[in-house]
Amino acid sequence: MVEHARAGASFEDADVVSNYPFRPPYPEAIYEKLLAIAPKRSCLLDIGCGPGKISRPLSRHFERVIAVDPSLHMIELGQSLEEGRARNLHWIVGFAEDVDIPDRPDLIVAAASIHWMDHKRLFARLKTYAAADHRMAVVSGDAPFQPAWEADWQSFLTRWVPAITGEAFDPIGKRESWSAYKAFLDIEGSEHFHSAPFEQSVEDFIRCQHSRDTFAPSRLAGRMNEFDGELGEMLAPYARERKLSFIIRTKLVWGSIRL
Repeated sequence: MVEHARAGASFEDADVVSNYPFRPPYPEAIYEKLLAIAPKRSCLLDIGCGPGKISRPLSRHFERVIAVDPSLHMIELGQSLEEGRARNLHWIVGFAEDVDIPDRPDLIVAAASIHWMDHKRLFARLKTYAAADHRMAVVSGDAPFQPAWEADWQSFLTRWVPAITGEAFDPIGKRESWSAYKAFLDIEGSEHFHSAPFEQSVEDFIRCQHSRDTFAPSRLAGRMNEFDGELGEMLAPYARERKLSFIIRTKLVWGSIRL
């Protein structure tokens, strides 16, 4: 197993990024809500943008979009995807805590990324250039919601998370830790969004797991075939013609940065 010096550094690995397209899409309604809460549509800032799941589709609606991520591989993937070369979409390789933003964003979004950041440094930085009437939105959740295999999946994670990370599988503690950013926001609302049924092959579902830090190929190392085989065997009874069907639930929290 390879240990990275910094939390979240696995997303700079090419083999993690190559599996990112197998992550399920966010529900369409979340984009409509982001547009609804934006006070203006002059500038969108997408921090920890990955391949631009937020910034690329929203580039059609904002005058200027700035997408920031420390992973060059992620940005290169985003640029290769639909609308990744939009003329008003500006990609920056760097950490959101450090980069200089040449604009005053109306809407700041962190999607599946806020938990990797140093919140004290991040929010001190953001409030120096956020528009006076800005909104900040945090998006989380792109995994199957209450799928038929939920009980088996929880058992699988209970075995494999400690085996790979050396830490107990603790979803409640994880949720609390990942919500620490709320101390820096004046929260105005939160909402869950559910997708239409999404189909994915068993093989692609397994590849999706290797886009996540816990089960990154560098972490699994020599146990990757064992992991893939056990997960495939677990999922097989729930698949029809090797395809799984599930919905995705995504949470959106929004507000403004505390001054």
